Amino acid sequence: YRLPLAERALGPMLAERAKTEGDRPYLTFDGRTTTFREADRKVRAIARGLSALGVRRRDNVAMLVANSPSFVWSWYACALLGAAMVPINNTYVGELLAYVLTNSGTRGLVIDRSLVAALGTVGREVRERLEWVAVVDGTAGVALPDGPRRYLGFDELAIDIGPDPEVPCDHRDIQSIMYTSGTTGPSKGVVMPNGHFFASAMVFLRALALTREDVLYTPLPLFHGLASRLGVLPALMVSAHVVVAPKFSASHFWEDVTRCGATVAHTIFSIPPMLKAQPPSEWDQAHKLRAMYNSNYDPEFEARFNVRVVEAYGLTETGLTIYTEWPDRRARSCGRVDADWEAAIVGDDDSPLAVGETGELVVRPKRPYIMMEGYLGKPAETLAALRNLWFHTGDYAYRDADGYYYFSGRKKERIRRRGENISAWEIEKVVNAHPAVAESAALAHPSPVGEDDVRLVLVLAPDATLSPEELMQWLEDRLPPLMIPRYIEIVAAMPYTPSKKVEKFKLIADGLGPTAWDREQAGYRLRQVQRKKG
Repeated sequence: YRLPLAERALGPMLAERAKTEGDRPYLTFDGRTTTFREADRKVRAIARGLSALGVRRRDNVAMLVANSPSFVWSWYACALLGAAMVPINNTYVGELLAYVLTNSGTRGLVIDRSLVAALGTVGREVRERLEWVAVVDGTAGVALPDGPRRYLGFDELAIDIGPDPEVPCDHRDIQSIMYTSGTTGPSKGVVMPNGHFFASAMVFLRALALTREDVLYTPLPLFHGLASRLGVLPALMVSAHVVVAPKFSASHFWEDVTRCGATVAHTIFSIPPMLKAQPPSEWDQAHKLRAMYNSNYDPEFEARFNVRVVEAYGLTETGLTIYTEWPDRRARSCGRVDADWEAAIVGDDDSPLAVGETGELVVRPKRPYIMMEGYLGKPAETLAALRNLWFHTGDYAYRDADGYYYFSGRKKERIRRRGENISAWEIEKVVNAHPAVAESAALAHPSPVGEDDVRLVLVLAPDATLSPEELMQWLEDRLPPLMIPRYIEIVAAMPYTPSKKVEKFKLIADGLGPTAWDREQAGYRLRQVQRKKG
């Protein structure tokens, strides 16, 4: 649980698990289990293939891959070579996808067969920058957009015979570039070294007291940090068994965790309300779960399902920084500061506030390379986030006299839906491209199942007409389902600051207006969601 800095590299750890835990189950997906020895063999074979394609240390490899072992083996293979994986939200299309591919400067892309069509929604000039594209489950029968220099089946990457491809790496090497939502601009690529990944995983291990006897179940997407760096990776570190589901299902969750024998499961803040809304079932307490991570304290939930909810605090940029060591906790608190970190609550001028006062939470590491190196290609944003030698989280919190911290809300202009941070700026950029729209503001609106729904307030262009249904149909071809608004409100004018910026706080304070259109109440069903269900 306290891995020395010098040992924070994935390659040697994977080899050691293959040697000492070879026949133990490591990863199960869709009923198929891979042992630690098999995982090591698969990863090194794929690393040879990536090396043959020209992937080198400090290169970036993008991954548009749904939950599957292919995601994990690709990620680990990149780490063996000292290359960085760039996981992409599976719902990204058009400008959102093009931005990540371009900003990351990726040389190659691993993509699911089912997601290849998304590549066709980006400009040809973006596709032409790709040297190769490896398609999971092969290219046969798939319409391949032109542009990339080479397409190949993912299985073709595996080269089983040859020298060990592993390049010596340490805690300073970059393991991933993860994109976190922009608040006043495009998403930022968070540059994350090995030391950062492992530091966060170690906090998770302490918060859950995970051991080699545990079975960790995750229904969350692997492109998200929770399922990957707080799921698959910590399981590797302690030789535990991890079961990855294709996706979350409220109606089958308890049956799934029971059948796989899980003792620990992942959750996000919106999942417990969904599970509580399900009718009582024989599976509600048939499971072996002792803990679910990460969500709010909920005695009613814990009593019904006989499981403890664990809460901690972290960000993509910092990893986990505040937690309570298992099995201790304090109701409604996300915990105390980890020994490797400092934290403070500050006012608008960055002056420290007293115990009990609410302000912005700021943190900084005591050890090197345990947080992000910065935002890729954005030095000004990096310096702004690290002003006065503290990382500014953009979140409000307060602490009590015993050092426990309590999350109080978001300072940044962001929307959090189903465990994902959504960029209001990116939504507005797409909406404003509609010829009938003069200006728009995307806002968070409290969701009845927890976290946020997306609210869109807009002003029409002079003499233009546009119904909410027409706008929805237009947006469905340009935004992933997660970003599509639930509420649409057409107004005559926006409230402005003297510098002509929209005063979103006023829109939030006023709440939904009488003309607000509610997609769910109107019975409007998203085509993208229907296609996925089909």
